[in-house]
Amino acid sequence: MDEPYKQFLVKGGKTYVGRAVAAIAHSGRNRVKISWLRGSDPAVTKARIFWDNYTDSVEVEIPSGGDTVSAIIGDLPEKPYTFEVVTYDDMGHSSVPVELLTRAYGDSYQAGLLSRPVNQNTLFPGGTHVFLEWGASNISGGAYATDIVYTDTLGREQTVRIPAGTDTSSMDIKPGTLFRHRTVYLPDSLSIDTFYTDLEQNTDYQLYKQDWRVIDSSTAHPGADNIASHIIDGNPGTRWHTWVDHSQYPHFVTVDMQRQEKINRFEVFRMTGDERACNSFQLLVSRDNVSWTDLGVFSFNRLTDDGQFYEIPSQPEARYFKFVGLSGPMTYMVMGEIGVYGF
Repeated sequence: MDEPYKQFLVKGGKTYVGRAVAAIAHSGRNRVKISWLRGSDPAVTKARIFWDNYTDSVEVEIPSGGDTVSAIIGDLPEKPYTFEVVTYDDMGHSSVPVELLTRAYGDSYQAGLLSRPVNQNTLFPGGTHVFLEWGASNISGGAYATDIVYTDTLGREQTVRIPAGTDTSSMDIKPGTLFRHRTVYLPDSLSIDTFYTDLEQNTDYQLYKQDWRVIDSSTAHPGADNIASHIIDGNPGTRWHTWVDHSQYPHFVTVDMQRQEKINRFEVFRMTGDERACNSFQLLVSRDNVSWTDLGVFSFNRLTDDGQFYEIPSQPEARYFKFVGLSGPMTYMVMGEIGVYGF
C-alpha cells in the first residue's frame, strides 16, 4: 500500500517541529508583543522571531511550564511590520514559519491625537457641582475614553474615566477650583500601550442661569415671542425684540443672577438667523443694583449665529449685570442670548 508515494519520499528527509499555535502580534509604542500557545510538541525548546525581511531577529527561550509564550520587541521605528515566528528543537530542526502583521506606533501617531472637546461646563449654585456636556470623540482614530482630574469637596485629587460614548457627566468639586481632562487612545484593539492627549485645564465655568430673572428692560415689542426674559432662557433661537416704532437706541436689560458671582467673561448671541442685532453694546455690573461698574463698550458681529465671547480682565464680583445695546441697523434691536462665565 506504500507503493504509490514511496518514490517521493527522501530517506532521512527534513524533520519539522511543532509550530507556534494561535500566534498573535500586539501593537505598541515603538514596540510590539508577540505571543502564542506553547503547543503540544515537547521537543520545542526555543523560537526565533524575524522581521524586516529576516535582517533582524530575537531568540525566545520556551519555558518548561505555562501555557503561553511571549516576547516584547522594543526600540522599533514607527511603521508596519511583518514578523515570522519559527520554533526549534535542540537538534536545530525548525517549524514552518508563522507570519504575523502589526505595526509600531510612535510620535507621528501621538501628534495626530485629537482631544475631545468640552462643549459646555455648567457650575451650579453653591460652586461645588459641575455638569459637563461633551463634544464628539475621535472614536475612529482610537479614542475610547476621557480622563477628568479634579479636586473633590474634601480636597482630594480624583481621576474619573468616562467612556467615549458618554455625552454628559458631572462631578462635585472643591469651590473655586478647576478641572483638567485628557483623551485616552488605543490605536487598535490589540495594542499593549495606551496613548494620551495632553492634559487641558478649563479656565472657568458657564454659570447656572435657570433661576436668573430679568428685573428691568427698556422695551419689548408686543407679544410673548418678544419678551426680554428670552435673552437668558438658554436658547439663542428665541428673541428679545424691542418695540418697533416705539423705541430707539440705547436699549437695555438688567439681570439678577440671584447670587454674587466672580465674572470672567460674557457670551452674547444674536437671535438665530436674525441680522437685526446691535453693532455695539455696553456692559455694566453691580453688587446691589444701585452702584454700577462700567465694564466697557464692545463690538458685536450681527452677521453670525456663533456665540461671541468678551473677556473681562478685572474679574469683578457681582450679582447684577446690565446689557445696553448702543447702535445697530434699525432703531429697534433683536437679540438672542447672554451667558456669563466665571467660578
